[in-house]
Amino acid sequence: MKKESLHFSYMILLLTIVASHSLASTQPRCHEDERSALLEFKTTFFTRKHPCCYYSSPVEQAKIESWNASEGKTQSDCCSWTGVECDKASGHVIDLDLSCSCLSGKINSNTSIFRLLHLRSLNLAFNDFNCPIPPTIGNLSSLKDLNFSGCNFTGQISHSLRNLTRLVHLDLRLNDLNGMIPTYFSGILNLEHLGLGSNSLTGEVPSSLGNLVQLSTLDLGGNQLTGEIPSSLGNLVQLTTLDLGGNQLTGEIPSSLENLVRLSTLELGGNQLTGEIPSSLENLVRLSTLELGGNQLTGEIPSSLGNLVRLSTLDLGDNQLTGEIPSSLGNLVRLSTLHLGYNQLTGEIPSSLGNLVRLSTLHLEYNQLTGKIPSSIGDLIQLTDINLQYNQLVGEIPLSFQNLLELRSLKLGSNRLSGEIPSLLGRLIQLTNVDLSLNQFHGAIPSTISQLQGLNSFYLNLNNLSGTVKLDMFSEAKNLQILGLSSNKLSLIVETNITHRYRNLGLGSCNLNSFPEFLQDQNDLYMLDLSYNNISGQVPKWFLNVSTENLQLLNLSGNFLTSFAQDPVIFKWKELFEVDLGFNELQGSVPIPPPKIEYYFISNNRLSGGISPLLCNLSYIIMIDFSDNNLTGFLPQCFSHLSGFLEVLNLRRNNFIGKIPELNGNFYMIDLSYNKLEGPLPILLRSCNRLQFLNFASNHIRDVFPSWLGSLRSLRVLILRDNKFYGFIEEPTNRIEFPILQIIDLSQNSFSGSLPSKYFKNWTAMKVPRTDSLSYMGDYLELRWEPLSLWTFGYSMSVFAKGIQMNYSKIQEYLTLIDLSSNNFSGAIPETIGSLKQLKLLNLSNNMLSGPLPPFLANLTNLEALDLSQNQLSGEISQDLTQLTSLAVFDVSYNCLTGPIPKLRQFATFENNSYKGNSGLCGAPLSKECGYPKASPPSFPTSEEDQDSGSAKELDWKIVCMGYASGLVIGVVLGNCLITRRRVESLVKNFGRRKQRRRSNLSDTQEVISLSSNNFKGRIPRVKKTSVQLMIDFSYNQFKGHYLANRFPWVIGELSGGEMSESLGSLKQLQLLNLSNKILGSPIPQSLANPSNSKALDHSRNQLSGEIPQELT
Repeated sequence: MKKESLHFSYMILLLTIVASHSLASTQPRCHEDERSALLEFKTTFFTRKHPCCYYSSPVEQAKIESWNASEGKTQSDCCSWTGVECDKASGHVIDLDLSCSCLSGKINSNTSIFRLLHLRSLNLAFNDFNCPIPPTIGNLSSLKDLNFSGCNFTGQISHSLRNLTRLVHLDLRLNDLNGMIPTYFSGILNLEHLGLGSNSLTGEVPSSLGNLVQLSTLDLGGNQLTGEIPSSLGNLVQLTTLDLGGNQLTGEIPSSLENLVRLSTLELGGNQLTGEIPSSLENLVRLSTLELGGNQLTGEIPSSLGNLVRLSTLDLGDNQLTGEIPSSLGNLVRLSTLHLGYNQLTGEIPSSLGNLVRLSTLHLEYNQLTGKIPSSIGDLIQLTDINLQYNQLVGEIPLSFQNLLELRSLKLGSNRLSGEIPSLLGRLIQLTNVDLSLNQFHGAIPSTISQLQGLNSFYLNLNNLSGTVKLDMFSEAKNLQILGLSSNKLSLIVETNITHRYRNLGLGSCNLNSFPEFLQDQNDLYMLDLSYNNISGQVPKWFLNVSTENLQLLNLSGNFLTSFAQDPVIFKWKELFEVDLGFNELQGSVPIPPPKIEYYFISNNRLSGGISPLLCNLSYIIMIDFSDNNLTGFLPQCFSHLSGFLEVLNLRRNNFIGKIPELNGNFYMIDLSYNKLEGPLPILLRSCNRLQFLNFASNHIRDVFPSWLGSLRSLRVLILRDNKFYGFIEEPTNRIEFPILQIIDLSQNSFSGSLPSKYFKNWTAMKVPRTDSLSYMGDYLELRWEPLSLWTFGYSMSVFAKGIQMNYSKIQEYLTLIDLSSNNFSGAIPETIGSLKQLKLLNLSNNMLSGPLPPFLANLTNLEALDLSQNQLSGEISQDLTQLTSLAVFDVSYNCLTGPIPKLRQFATFENNSYKGNSGLCGAPLSKECGYPKASPPSFPTSEEDQDSGSAKELDWKIVCMGYASGLVIGVVLGNCLITRRRVESLVKNFGRRKQRRRSNLSDTQEVISLSSNNFKGRIPRVKKTSVQLMIDFSYNQFKGHYLANRFPWVIGELSGGEMSESLGSLKQLQLLNLSNKILGSPIPQSLANPSNSKALDHSRNQLSGEIPQELT
């Protein structure tokens, strides 16, 4: 029985072999014309050196090399060649697969493979043809499968593809195709796979693609497509993959996508989509990948996403999502990647995320998450990458993190984490990247860190770590390239035997006393931070030769360095693009950086001399900060040629002179304050469309108000304080001038006329609240140091507010300020100023403002300081102002206010100085009680500094506040109402802003007339004649014309002609005459020599001409 069975099996095997041989002998060989076409194709191209395709094996790369033209029975049959498949019945070549064959060369309409008319499948993927798709591809009308992906095809998609109506699979991805997506694709109704991703296609997604109802894969990602996602794509109910990511698509996610219930992959990331995430996406229950990151989506994360339990990848990062992370995401137990970073999410990290036991990547960085890190995160034992940077997390690192033995990247930087760095980190030996920077960790660096031998980067900077650290504790980490220890309280011991080579090294604030000598051998350094140590003296010569070929960033700021070995020093670092030498004691000339420098900071040193012409070669410079030095000379005109990249120019507090160069281009910030620059503002500033911060304070600039700057739509800070600006501020011609201005300081100039009421109406940025209260202006001007050291850049300024000079080293985003003080503004306070509800500081002091103290100021509910002192305001202080509950400083001194002082809220905190010089005011904190039937006469300061040492007798003058009627002055105002003898002597002493060594011998009956710092018009009435000596001060006005003083009593007449009158000489008892800071013209009259008792004469800052009269001697 066994033998018969064995015999039967043998017969079956024999028959099978015979049948196979018979079939093989009858199978047709390939056609000669097709064989010739293939051999011709082989000779057309050359093969590139292996490897040339990352998706193939060496066998696949050798496909075409196996084709042989010999007459051998096997070798000559093209149907047996690698990559070639023939039809078993006809012998025609129907399938040609030459993918990853390292072919290189042009393919055109005459290429022989287009003669293979029976082809059903053609795969040339991942070769290099670098040419357009030949139109003869349309001859292959039998094609069902065409794969030209990764072939470096260029130009537009060939129209001849419309002939391939049998196509089922079309893959043109990973080329350089451009133009629009052809609409004829909608006619190829059998298409199941359409891949056009990773090209340069433009235009909109054709809605006609919704006709391809057989599609299972649609890949249009990685192009430059615009417009909205067509709702017709909801018709493609067979789709399993839809990729539209990496384009420029706009609009909302269409609700019709909820119909695509077979989708497993939906990629819409990297577009400009807006609106909320549709909750209807919960219908796509087969989704395994949902990528919506990199858009502008708003609203909250729908909790219904927790129903998509098949998800393995969920990417909602880099949007504008708000609200809390839904705890329902803990249901997605198949998730391996969760990316919610770069949003505005708040609240705590839900502990339910601890259920995601398959999670390998968790990214929640750059949000506003609070609370502690849940200990349940330590249960995710498959985690390899966790990033919680840039949140507001508190507490300690959970002890459960010791379970994360697969962890390779741990990034917890820029939070508020505290406690000691746990020694348990030493157990996570797979760690390669650790970032704990910018937290509040304290204590010593645990010794177990030395066990992390696989470390590549280790950031501990910007904490409160202390103790002594030996640099060789990291010696076992052979791959460690980045070490950040800066900005702690560490004392670093640098051994002499350090041989480890670093790439980035942050040793700032490590209590170093000298340049570490091991740096001499660090030729691979790209970044070096030695800031804020105790390194003093001259920079050693050898240091200038450290890593000259590679060093890109250097920070030596905050030490006690005094000089370089040569002056000027020319840096040898060829690739250096960022250097900070600020806050040292460097003397000599400005060091010359290499031409590639982009960020150059040498502020707060003792550098002197001019700016070298060599700096004109810095064609890539982005930021220049030479502030707070002793630099002199003219500003180079080449600054106008550096504007292509220059964003920040800070030359504050030097001694530069001359005119300001024409500045234009990409500036965000220009600060030339506290120099001696002259002339008008350069008109080309109007072309700096990005300009946000402009500061010319404390120079000698003479100009009218630059209303033309109003066209700068980005200008937020304008400071022109303490210059020679003059004239009226004309009302704006349109409603969009200075649209986002937040800070304006025009104080200490000679502006006149009414306050610019229409400008107040336009300044909408002072009306709308800002939500970014924790950020600062200029923060977005990112520097590349972070996170090695605390190197940030922001706008800074000095303003006079709250009664003192306030220095803002950084300006909070929400700060709003108006300072128009110490000018010659007149008239009433306009009602439009009451609309600036976000205003923090308002200073209108030392002008000639009149009228009542307006109650609409109560609308400024965010006001913290209000200074209206030294004006001519009248009436009562409105009780409405007690609504200003944020008010910390209130000053209405030296006005003409009357009535009771409010007592509620903040007003109960203000002291006497807030109200002095208003004789009609009563009530606390003043000693004058309310209820008198008749107001007492005005009072004046009687403090010790205002009294004569021998007598407290005041002058027998009545002083009345000023008003206007029919254009005539009807009173006399003493400057600041200071009329006692000592005040007169003090004024003599500083008369005309010059110190007088000789003390004036004035009697107790001295008469004083001070009309300075006003804007007088019309006539001054007669003053009762006295026989006493006089001081007359007309300075800081805008008088023009003749001064008619033919007799005493004297008269200032209607002004015309611009000359100084001879009749001033008749005032023979005159001791002091100040006519400075006007627009007087003509020669000085000889008759001014007549007042033989003159002690001081000041005619400076006018337009006088001719010679100085000899008689004045």
